[in-house]
Amino acid sequence: MKSKTILYLVILVALGLIAYFVTTDRGEKTASYKVGDAKMIDVDSAKVDRLEIKTKDGNLVLVKTNNMWTITEPFKYKTVSTLVENAVSNLKNMKIESLVSSNPEKQESFGFSSADKAEITVFVEGKEAGKFLLGNPAATNSSYVKKADSDNIYIADNIDRFTFVKPTIDDWRDRVILSIPKESIKSVEIKTGGESYTAVKDEAGTFRIGADSTGKTFGDMLSIFNKVEAMGFKDTTLSENTAFTDVVKIDWGNVTEMRFLKLETTPVKYLMQIPGDNQIYEFEDGYVNNIIKKRSEFIGG
Repeated sequence: MKSKTILYLVILVALGLIAYFVTTDRGEKTASYKVGDAKMIDVDSAKVDRLEIKTKDGNLVLVKTNNMWTITEPFKYKTVSTLVENAVSNLKNMKIESLVSSNPEKQESFGFSSADKAEITVFVEGKEAGKFLLGNPAATNSSYVKKADSDNIYIADNIDRFTFVKPTIDDWRDRVILSIPKESIKSVEIKTGGESYTAVKDEAGTFRIGADSTGKTFGDMLSIFNKVEAMGFKDTTLSENTAFTDVVKIDWGNVTEMRFLKLETTPVKYLMQIPGDNQIYEFEDGYVNNIIKKRSEFIGG
């Protein structure tokens, strides 16, 4: 009888030890800890008017003025408002699902190294409303998130890292720099390769260079002006004495002038300036070659 009592005591002690190791905090936690509908940040998306995204590439500042979003840092330029609205929508719909780790040694594994993390700061009506760190994507439309002053790392649903972190800051810029309806164009003047000519639309709607009518190639070129997209951006200046290699002047009720500077690079590229616009744009050779042609290439056909 005594031996059975001892056996029962041993079993109870063993079960107690097992329960201790199962329930005691032993460092890293796994994804079984449910948080439910908790949020990393809680804001009224309609009132968000400033968003800061800090990564290893620098600090991006997006500001909403008169219902339009613009980039104010690290440069001043227009952005595609829908890109920012998507990010703000993510903030509104983000839901914390699970605590995945509280081990500080595991932070890099979830994308919180200095090279990978993004610090998101949200402002409402000009005042800071919240801040959190965004790590690696966790799954489709989910990412790892944490507070800067905490080791706790969570999975958050309805937040896509790539909505906030682009390959380059330039990917936030609006690449559409001109939008001129084809039917509005009255004339196009082109200076290139030592020659200068002007195509003018007659009363019948036909473009003529002198007495010669233009063909399909010219019509295709006019269609490009409906949506001129820059390949890249150069945050530099060109002097007033810059000898541009090619100039295109479009009269569509307003007059828009595009000044091109051919760069002898491999591959060949062009810089483009529009008078009155301080930004310098970059284009590929093939794109520019669809606009700038010799007079003979636009005649007939």
